[in-house]
Amino acid sequence: MKITATDLYSYIKCPHRVWRDAFDDQSLKDPPNEFVQLLWEKGTAHEREIIAQQKGKVEILDLSGIPREVRFEKTLEAMRKKVPYIYQGYLEVDELVGKPDLLELQPSGEYIPIDIKSGMGLKGSDTTEEDEEGKLKKEYAVQIGLYIDALIRLGFLKRNFGRILDSRGSLVDYDLNTPQGVKNPQTWWEFYLNVLGQVASLYDKRVQTEPALGGVCKMCEWYTNCKQACIRSNCTTLIPEVGRSRKDALRSLATTVKDLSKIDMKAFALAKTRLGIKGIGEKTFEKMSRRARLLSSGRKEPVLLSQFILPDRPIELFFDIEADPTQDIVYMHGAVERRKGQARGEFHSFVAKDVSQDEEKRAWAEFWAYIKALPKDEWVMYYYSKYERTQYRRLAELYPDVADAQEVEWLFDPVRGIDLYFDIVYRHTDWPTYNYSVKTLAQHLGFKWRDENPSGAASIQWFNEWCQSKDGNILQRILDYNEDDCLAMVVLKDRLQELVQ
Repeated sequence: MKITATDLYSYIKCPHRVWRDAFDDQSLKDPPNEFVQLLWEKGTAHEREIIAQQKGKVEILDLSGIPREVRFEKTLEAMRKKVPYIYQGYLEVDELVGKPDLLELQPSGEYIPIDIKSGMGLKGSDTTEEDEEGKLKKEYAVQIGLYIDALIRLGFLKRNFGRILDSRGSLVDYDLNTPQGVKNPQTWWEFYLNVLGQVASLYDKRVQTEPALGGVCKMCEWYTNCKQACIRSNCTTLIPEVGRSRKDALRSLATTVKDLSKIDMKAFALAKTRLGIKGIGEKTFEKMSRRARLLSSGRKEPVLLSQFILPDRPIELFFDIEADPTQDIVYMHGAVERRKGQARGEFHSFVAKDVSQDEEKRAWAEFWAYIKALPKDEWVMYYYSKYERTQYRRLAELYPDVADAQEVEWLFDPVRGIDLYFDIVYRHTDWPTYNYSVKTLAQHLGFKWRDENPSGAASIQWFNEWCQSKDGNILQRILDYNEDDCLAMVVLKDRLQELVQ
């Protein structure tokens, strides 16, 4: 079987998806995800817009309408003629098939691949891991790697180098000869070759993957079927934070949650030495084993691991934003304001009316006016995970006249901004659930969203629909969803408070 850049991208997200797409019963898939379709449409529209903008500035040969069976020859012919830019060329050599968005002629006479992306070119505002900011994206690196590999094999390139044209219009260099990081000296090129070999092993049926639960699963059409399989097999990835890599590392020691729940630290230490288990230290194993015991116990209540103190303030804010990474915009800021004596609180929302920096700035300015009008030192703000802070740092760079970096840090200072996930749930509690998302925990506590299929991805889809139609019912759906996210934190915070009383 031929290997495409899409195969490598999918492998980074989930190796089992590559195998299932190639060999499994396609009728087992979930219905097509409307948000995934929206992402594809947005990406295609963004790509065409970029090309349309550039056509008047540089010479671009557009091969997008050429039938596949002749496009390869047309691409080779164009590169031999030294056409400056080739759009939607087609590369095929040995087991590789690639369709880079652009091929750019270099002064040396070589061609480098450029992929047009509707996301950020480097890890940054679209990640919650701050130590990952500024690094190449693995899924982009392997795609660029395949195009580079094909061009080298065809004799049109001699170096492991390409570029990403990202959602901000920035050209980001992808030099695959650089190491992945200070702690990981493996180069991106070596990483690409390893992934290529893994995909080849799947297609040759030398390897067959297994289902595993992870953070990316809910966007996949195989999600329901894979989750059911994991539950049936009592797979260790049912334990929060285990994931596929740790599941594989633990395979020689435990293959089920129940197995893992029975292994003590002494047995793990002996097995780690004897079997060479890598990437799992004693503290990590202790946490996984503890969570395995909780899942196996049948207990429904969360477990308090250590004490914590939540501020006693007259006003509590439960804060959540909605953002569209495909268009690089924060389109909504929402907060439930609960004063002492109130059970539910009052919802405040600040929404951009269209996809523009003017509207993004206006909505953010209204949120800050609301914050600054609150009684000084009489409120505390709760949010869930680092995403809000990361996005606000980006907004401070764009609109420092509304709020600068110092004001953002002031807002999220632990004396007034408490991350319910990292500061409380993650550090001080365990839950008998498969993950610790706010939706999972709030639903476990009995909270229900008004919408049947609540998700940030759905909200993005609704926002895009509302921008076109201005249908008030769609806007209300967005508002209700955001308010419910905030109210879910109210329920979770109150239960956490009960644990330490």
